[in-house]
Amino acid sequence: MTQAAHLRTATPRDAAVLTDLALRSKRFWGYDDDFMQAIAPDMVVLPEYLEYEHGIVAEYGEVIAGYAILRVEGALAHLRDLFIEPAFMNRGLGTVLLGEAVRIARSAGAKRLRLVSDPNAVPFYVRRGFSVEGYESSSYLPGRSLPVMSRTL
Repeated sequence: MTQAAHLRTATPRDAAVLTDLALRSKRFWGYDDDFMQAIAPDMVVLPEYLEYEHGIVAEYGEVIAGYAILRVEGALAHLRDLFIEPAFMNRGLGTVLLGEAVRIARSAGAKRLRLVSDPNAVPFYVRRGFSVEGYESSSYLPGRSLPVMSRTL
């Protein structure tokens, strides 16, 4: 990346824009319309998330290029979302957002960071020190298992 992204705290007013970004990012993996319709309820960023959790937005000028949402509960932090606008993928922005989430989690006292990953994103997280600790069933697509990943902070 030639220019560094500006990171800011997400606000509840960002919820709809972040939801749209998440859907575009998920579709990048080639999922069809039926799949996208089935998982759409899980992709919604509720304003409450951005009131009570740590939302981080990465911007280039006025363009939101990616975001992450983190919840810290004592020694365990949970990465709810990390999505990048497809036009900004493979430029290091995911690493920047993940690094900021790790920094926030550590500063809040978390010792471990957990997430439920899209299967396509597993290599990204493995390269950043995460390992698969198990699988959970998708609430939206019967028969689909999602990797649960974690790393020590």
